Amino acid sequence: MGPLRILQLSNRHLAYGGEEAMVRQMTAALSEFCSLTPFETASESLLRNRLALPLRVFRNPEVRDQLLGLHRTGSFHAWQAHTLLPGMSITPYEVAFHAGVPLLQFLHNYRFSCTNGMFLDHGQPCQRCIQGNFVHAFRAGCWRNSRLASGWMGLVLHRLRSMGVLEKITRWIAPSEAVRTLHVQMGVPGERIDVVPHFLVPGPEPIPPMPGTPTALFVGRLSEEKGVLQLLQAWRLLDRPDARLLIAGDGPERPRLEAFARQASLRNVRFLGFVAPENQADLWAEAAVSVVPSIVSETFGLVVLEAWARARPVIAHRIGALPELVVPGTGWLADPGDPANLAAQISAAFDSPEQTMAMGRTGHARLLSEFNKALWQDRMRNVYRRAGLTVGFS
Repeated sequence: MGPLRILQLSNRHLAYGGEEAMVRQMTAALSEFCSLTPFETASESLLRNRLALPLRVFRNPEVRDQLLGLHRTGSFHAWQAHTLLPGMSITPYEVAFHAGVPLLQFLHNYRFSCTNGMFLDHGQPCQRCIQGNFVHAFRAGCWRNSRLASGWMGLVLHRLRSMGVLEKITRWIAPSEAVRTLHVQMGVPGERIDVVPHFLVPGPEPIPPMPGTPTALFVGRLSEEKGVLQLLQAWRLLDRPDARLLIAGDGPERPRLEAFARQASLRNVRFLGFVAPENQADLWAEAAVSVVPSIVSETFGLVVLEAWARARPVIAHRIGALPELVVPGTGWLADPGDPANLAAQISAAFDSPEQTMAMGRTGHARLLSEFNKALWQDRMRNVYRRAGLTVGFS
């Protein structure tokens, strides 16, 4: 009978991030029981011809021709899509619906109802376009700080939704209940959304934090939605000369954040730039706690699992999927938009080192039992069964 044959569609964004890392991890895990054929584009290629850029975001004839060729020769049981816009355009949806092939959609962001995919309007959470009216996006210019770009993407998304994409996709795969809830509000039938949390394969046995200076660690891209400005505002209120904050990451917000730290005379804040995962061992050895101060509705929060893999608890904002992960006993939750509350949670972690270490161990145990690869694979098999795809496994 042979394995389940799937054509996997994905687009590489301009900046490498957690989504792309997760797609690679998913691909490797699925390849253990499926036959995956990758089809990938890159947003970078769109920029090579800026005159054709608007039309290629709307419709991409090269992608259409390649997909039709693959469909004729591949004998795929289904296609599955990750984030396709802007690089791949809406063309794959048109081709899939016309061909009548089952299409599964992984949800890594909120692109079906938001021009920038994050429900973010110039540093403030925003869901005004969730029902499919993108007039606000045009007025605000909330994608690429451009009314023109936001308006055009709004037209692209309006066309995509008018094709019936919300109803025609066979199964939607959400990494959290928070993502499922918001997509139901968008108009996706709730019974077609499967919640399949991400997974992480831990590395070597974690080591306890180094004794000495209480240290908090942020790891991630320095972009507006990650909330590092709020973290620095909280650090100013913390006012603990005995503590350190390590910021490992790079991005467009870095100059602004470094300027704020200088102007506020923040003590013991170090901007380390991008640190590759394989070079982060020393940072985690120093850290007592990981801070995730996101200001948007995070779809999951892979950095939480990364902290637990090192047996470090997490202090996170109470937003999006983060409260689903950071349950009592594994860390602390702070109110977004309230730097004083975030400072209080950091102080609580530093004031109770034994409790902090115990929470890290609890998080590590939760990672092993609830967010492991085998459980993720079983959940994906169930997704394929619900999609009517029972070929190749029992």
